[in-house]
Amino acid sequence: MISIQINAAEVIEIKALDEGRAGVRFLNWKVQAKPLALRKADGDDSYKGAGVYAIGFDNHLIYVGSYLGSGGRVADFSGDIVKDRWWAHIGAITARGSKVHIAKRSLEALQLELGASHVMVEGLLKATDHKILHKDAGDLATLRRLRFAAQRSQDFFDSRNNCLEILKRFQFVYVKFNGLAKNEDRNTLKDRIESAEKKLIQKLAPICNAKHVKLQMEPVRTHIDEVAMLIEAEFASALNEPI
Repeated sequence: MISIQINAAEVIEIKALDEGRAGVRFLNWKVQAKPLALRKADGDDSYKGAGVYAIGFDNHLIYVGSYLGSGGRVADFSGDIVKDRWWAHIGAITARGSKVHIAKRSLEALQLELGASHVMVEGLLKATDHKILHKDAGDLATLRRLRFAAQRSQDFFDSRNNCLEILKRFQFVYVKFNGLAKNEDRNTLKDRIESAEKKLIQKLAPICNAKHVKLQMEPVRTHIDEVAMLIEAEFASALNEPI
């Protein structure tokens, strides 16, 4: 296993656009992976592979996910996790991405919870093209991610705040495999990775995860510096379990 911990600003860049998606002023961050040559890394293989990753905000865990490489159906040792996953998470978790789309039911739930005058709800309700707002553009902001953004509206939606400074408050952890263990195949490794991901989410209930979170469970406050060790421990446990 290889573990990486890095600040989001080292691997992702944001450009503020003049107009936001669907006429929503704050859906105007073009979030994208930095070219490999501009990323802080130990080598071109730093962002390839299959494993479990986590996202931190202000040094505390907010999301856990899995990555199987560019293949997607079995564990693969290629791909680019920044290009395939991380840029989209930043766009959705901040509710600022120019490719963000939102389910109608999520917007309805937010309006009931926060009221129509909340800065984020008001902006979304005033979209000039709701069909576009709800159309899949590759970056779904789930209800839990939208709630996270709404709770930090003074940071995320104030146009006076610098997008780079906000980006610097995010961290990534990535624990990955670059090869198969003895007597293991790609399907078996896929199962073990997804098992570890599920168990970590069930134990920690990260605030921006939706799937696998136990009903009404509060997030377990976890410092980002602890996360790699927790992922590695879950892998070690999973690797000793029969499939």
